[in-house]
Amino acid sequence: MDIVRKKTKKRDSKVLISGTLCAAAIVGMVLLFSSGNGSYLVDRNSLLIGTVERGDLNIIVRGTGVLAPKDIRWIATNVPGRVDRILKKAGAVVKKGELLFELSNPELEQQLVEAKWELQALESEMSAQRVSLESELLDQEIAVINEHLNYERSQLTLNAQKELLDKGFDAISKIDFEEVKMNVTQYQQRWKLEQQRLDKRKQNLTAQIDASNARLNMMRRSVARIEHQVASLKVTASMDSIVQAIPMELGQEVRAGSNLALLARSDLYIAELMVPEKQIKDVVVGQDVLLDTRVSKIQGKVQRIDPTVMNGSVQIDVELQGQLPKEVRPELTVDGIISIHTIPNTLFVKRPMFANSFSQASVYRIDSEGKLATVQPVKFGHMSTHYIQVEQGLDEGQNIIVSDASAWQQHQQIQIN
Repeated sequence: MDIVRKKTKKRDSKVLISGTLCAAAIVGMVLLFSSGNGSYLVDRNSLLIGTVERGDLNIIVRGTGVLAPKDIRWIATNVPGRVDRILKKAGAVVKKGELLFELSNPELEQQLVEAKWELQALESEMSAQRVSLESELLDQEIAVINEHLNYERSQLTLNAQKELLDKGFDAISKIDFEEVKMNVTQYQQRWKLEQQRLDKRKQNLTAQIDASNARLNMMRRSVARIEHQVASLKVTASMDSIVQAIPMELGQEVRAGSNLALLARSDLYIAELMVPEKQIKDVVVGQDVLLDTRVSKIQGKVQRIDPTVMNGSVQIDVELQGQLPKEVRPELTVDGIISIHTIPNTLFVKRPMFANSFSQASVYRIDSEGKLATVQPVKFGHMSTHYIQVEQGLDEGQNIIVSDASAWQQHQQIQIN
C-alpha cells in the first residue's frame, strides 16, 4: 500500500531563508543604483576636512635621521702583533697621541736589536776603511812632493852647469850636462805622473766614501723603519675624538693592516636625513635646513644628496652651522625641515591623501551646508609636507575631504551625517 509523507518544518525553514536572501539582494541592487543620488552616508567624525586658503605657501620638505660624525677614522696597525693591553673602551674621549692599545711582537723587537748591531759594525768598518784610504792618500802626496823636489834639484844643477858652460869653464863636460838635462826631463815627467796618481786617489777616496755613506744610510733607514714598526706596537689616537668602536680583545692576534679602533671627532657632525622619494626632486644642495633634536634647534645647509633610493627614501647630508648644543652626539635622532621656497598669494589646502604635486586629481568638495560632498576635479601645483597648492578647480573658503576616500570613490556624491 502507498504511504503518504507529511512536509517537515525543516523544508519550510529553507524556503524562508531563500526568500530572505532574495529580498536582501533586491535591496542591495536598489541601493547600488540609487547611489548616484547621494544616498551613501558617511560619519562626519570619521572625516578629515581641509579648507582652501589664500596666502603665502612655504614649500618645505621634512626628513628624519640621525647625527653622524663628519670626520671618522679607523686606526690600523702596520705590523702584526698580539693585543697585550686595551687602555680605552668605546665611548672614551681621547686626545691626539693618547695611548689606546699595546701590542707585542718579540720577533720584530729581535730584528731591531740585530739591525742595530749590523749598523754599528758597518759604521766601524766604514771608519776603518776611510782611515786606510786617507793614509794611502797621504803616502801619495809624499810621493808627489819627493818627485817635485827631485825635479827642482835637477833643474838647479842644470841651470848651474849651463851658466858655467856659457862662461867657458871646461870643468863640466857636455856629457854630464846632457845627463843632468835628461834627469830634469825625467823628474818632471815623474812629478806629473805622481800628481795624476794623487788626483786619481782623491777621486777614489771620494767614491769610496760616497759608497760607504750610501750603505750606511741604507742601513740606518732599515733600522729607522724597524724602530717605527716597534713604536707602532703602541697604538695611539690620531686626533682629538671619541672612541666609537674597538673590535679587538685581549690576547687576539692581529695582522698588518687590521683595524683596531674607530675614532670620530666630537666637534664636527653632519645630519643624515631620509627624505621620501617623491619629494626629493625639490631638494638641491645649499638649501637651508632646520634640525630639531627635541631639545634644541640647529641651523644647517644641504651638503650632499645621495644618488640612490633606499626603501622609498633618499639620504641627504646636512652640514651643521653655529655652535652645537650639549646634547649632540653620534646617532642622535633629529627631524629636519628643508626650506624649498615660498609662493606668495596663492591658494592652498591641506594635502589630500595620495595627492601629488603638479597632477590632476578628484576630491570630494563639501557644499555650503556641510551635508553633501560632490566629486570635483582639481589641478594641483607645488606640494609641501602638509599643504598643496591649488591651481584650478577650487575657490578660497571651500571645504574638501582630505582623508582616505577609497571606500566610496565609486559614488559621485555622498551624504555627510
